[in-house]
Amino acid sequence: MNTTTLETIKGYYDSIRRKSGWQAFVSEDIEFGGTGVKTTKGKDAFIEGNNQFLRAVKTSQVKEMIVEGEKACVIMHYELLSPKGNRASSDVAEILAVKDGKINSSTIFFDTEAFNSFMAQG
Repeated sequence: MNTTTLETIKGYYDSIRRKSGWQAFVSEDIEFGGTGVKTTKGKDAFIEGNNQFLRAVKTSQVKEMIVEGEKACVIMHYELLSPKGNRASSDVAEILAVKDGKINSSTIFFDTEAFNSFMAQG
């Protein structure tokens, strides 16, 4: 197991949980994609998209993590809270790659129908 990858992934998700400092774990040329999301490239676009999602996140927790070499698969559990006070839960599978101690690719998979319904509630 690559310790640098494990430390990077743990640091990133710990920072996501705290909603502070996660940006430091992302490379300048990160590629991002997955189900129901716009494919983007670059740190600024990734940060913008992640910030939009994190506004709805009340709490987050790593459920499972597999790290092999420079790649990781993480199952995250998010408790969501809308501006109107509606609540929902979402489990998200994230496939990540780390290079030089930074996340340089992220692909996510989640129930887009349930998430879009939640977001439509406002």
